[in-house]
Amino acid sequence: MSKIRMTTLQKIGFGAGDSAINLSMISAGMLIYAFHVQIVGLTPVDAGWLLLLVRCIDAVTDPAMGWMTNRYKTRFGHYRHWIGFAAIPMGVSMYLMFTTVGDTYNVKLAWAYATYIFNTLMFTMVTIPYISMIGVITNDPDERITANSWRFTMAKAATLLCTSLVPYWVTSHDNQVQGYATSFMILGVIGAACLLFCAYHTKEVVDIEPNKQPVKEQLKSLLRNDQWIVLCAACITLMLAFLVRGNIAFIYATEFAGASFGLQVSIFLGMWSVGGILAAMVSKQLTRRYCKIKVFRFSMYASALMGVSIYFLVSEGQYIPAVLCYFLYCFLTDLNTPIFWALISEVSDYGKKKTGIDASGISMGAISFCQKLGMGLSGIVTGYTLQYFGYSADAEKTTDVLNGLSLSLSIAPAFFFLLTGLIIKKYFITTEYYNKMMNGEIQPSKTVSNTTIKSQA
Repeated sequence: MSKIRMTTLQKIGFGAGDSAINLSMISAGMLIYAFHVQIVGLTPVDAGWLLLLVRCIDAVTDPAMGWMTNRYKTRFGHYRHWIGFAAIPMGVSMYLMFTTVGDTYNVKLAWAYATYIFNTLMFTMVTIPYISMIGVITNDPDERITANSWRFTMAKAATLLCTSLVPYWVTSHDNQVQGYATSFMILGVIGAACLLFCAYHTKEVVDIEPNKQPVKEQLKSLLRNDQWIVLCAACITLMLAFLVRGNIAFIYATEFAGASFGLQVSIFLGMWSVGGILAAMVSKQLTRRYCKIKVFRFSMYASALMGVSIYFLVSEGQYIPAVLCYFLYCFLTDLNTPIFWALISEVSDYGKKKTGIDASGISMGAISFCQKLGMGLSGIVTGYTLQYFGYSADAEKTTDVLNGLSLSLSIAPAFFFLLTGLIIKKYFITTEYYNKMMNGEIQPSKTVSNTTIKSQA
C-alpha cells in the first residue's frame, strides 16, 4: 500500500477548516457561559442547563450527519462539499449567538436557546465531514499526525481571536453587549472565509465507496468495536476537563486573579491558544520518538498534577503567577490533541477490520456527539459548582465564592484529565499495531494480551 503525501497548501487548507471550527467551538465553550451569566443575566444553573440541553439534539443530528456523509457521494467526494455549503450559515450563527433580544428574563433565555441551537446545527454540518476527511486526504498514519499538527497549530492561532482580541475589545468598551456582537460579526466573516478556503484546497484522494450497510448493522458493529468505546469515553471526559476549565476562565481571570479589563484579561485567556500552539509543535516531535498513546496518557497525568498545583500555587489577586500557571496548564493539556484526532479514523478502520462492517460515518458522528456531550456536561458541573459556593455576577465575592472559582479552574478539571488518562490505558492501537493490522499481519480481536500491548508500545 503506497503512502499518499499531502502538499503544504493542502495542509494549510485542511488547517483552515479547523481554524473556523475552533472560532465557533471556543466561543461556544469558553466565552458563551460568561456571556450568558455576566452580560445576558442568566443564572449560573440556567446557563449550565442551556449548554447541556441543546447538546442533546446532537445525539440525533451527529450520527445522522455521519451516516449521510458516509452513504452519499458527489463528484467532490463524501465530505468537503458539505463544508463549503455550510460555511456562510455557520458564520451567521456565530454572530447571532452573541446577541441578546428582549427585556424580560424568559425572552432572553428563549433567544439564547434559539441562537445556540442554530449554531450547534451548523457546527454539526461542518464538523462531522471535517473530522472524517483526515481518513481520505491521506492513508499514512504519520502523515495524519503531521496534518493534525498543522491543523491544531492553525486552529490555536485562530482561537487567539476569541481568547485574546474578543475579551480585549469587549472589556475596553462601555457597551459590552455591542462589543460582543461586533466582535462575532467579524469572527463570523473570518470563519466563513476559512471554511470556503478549506473546501477549495483539500482533496479526497483515498477512494471509499458509499456505505450501503443497514444502519442497524452499523450500530451493532460499533458496539463490538471495543477501542471505539474507549475513545468515546475518553472524548467525553477530555471535553469535560477542557470546558469546565474554559467556562470559568474569564470569570476566574477578572474576579479571582485580579486581571483588569482590556489587556490583562486578554493576555490571561490567550494562554490557552499560545499553550496550544506550542503543544502542537512539541507533540509532533514527541510522537516521532515515543509511542503516541504513551504521550497522550502521560500528558493527561501531567495535566492533572498541574491542575492540582495551581490551586495551591495561585492565591487571590496574584495575576502574574496565574498567567504563568495557566499557560503551563494549557500547554500540557493540549499535547494530546493532534494525537486524539488522528486516532478517530484509525479506530474506524479497526472496527471495519474486526467486524467486516464499515460504520465509519456513524462512528465519526457519535464521537462528535461525545465531544459535545462533554461540553454540555461541563456547563452543569460549572453551574452547580458556582451555585454551591454562592456565586452571582452581582453579589459580593466572599472567601467561599473566590475559593469556588479557584477550585473550578484547577482541581475540578484536573479530576477529569486524570480520568481520561486512566481510560486511555485501555487503548492499544499504536502506529505499529495499525500498520500491521492494515497489512494483514494482525487480526483485530476484542482482547489483546499485555505482552502484545507492550510490544506495540
